[in-house]
Amino acid sequence: METLGSVSTLRSRRIILFPLPFQGHINPMLQLANILHTRGFKITIIHAEYNSPNPSNYPHFAFKPIKDRFSEIADQLATNPDVTYFLRYLNESCVDSFTDCLAGLLMEPGEERVACVITDACFYFTQAVADDLKLPRIVLRTSGLGCTLAYDALPFCSKKACFYLTRQGQSNTFISFYSLTKHFYKRENYENRHYINVPLKKRY
Repeated sequence: METLGSVSTLRSRRIILFPLPFQGHINPMLQLANILHTRGFKITIIHAEYNSPNPSNYPHFAFKPIKDRFSEIADQLATNPDVTYFLRYLNESCVDSFTDCLAGLLMEPGEERVACVITDACFYFTQAVADDLKLPRIVLRTSGLGCTLAYDALPFCSKKACFYLTRQGQSNTFISFYSLTKHFYKRENYENRHYINVPLKKRY
């Protein structure tokens, strides 16, 4: 697979972005897309049907909606506090539609070569898709700096999908985490992942 530093990738000026369909995730992704566009990149946004951005606000981007079936569980947002439930659902319901859409964009005749795909960090399934299509993937993490520092500071056992913590009076204690973490760490390749942090400034 080509790396982000390869000659053919550096010559490519087309980038595909895929935000998570929640305001605190869409806004930073669109801000990043604007920054890249001002630097000469051609931008395509793949987005879920739920909470989709308004294309008329970004006439300089191409938008490709995909089916997510999120409307089937959207009424649970107000009553279900388990965020990982919704993230797991999206990571399962978007696999086929995202794969088909991305593969179609890569095969469009007369279009410029795609340099990479930038996805929200919570869309962990996209790493496998990008690998299959031999396309470099960059992760956009929209959480605050404090969250990033916490992830870096807490030791993690990927085989047990647990944080490795020490409690008062105890040592070497494994604290179970959400099952999402197990899927997330199984999919991600931390040695080859690239991070971008973009501050939230305005509504989309």
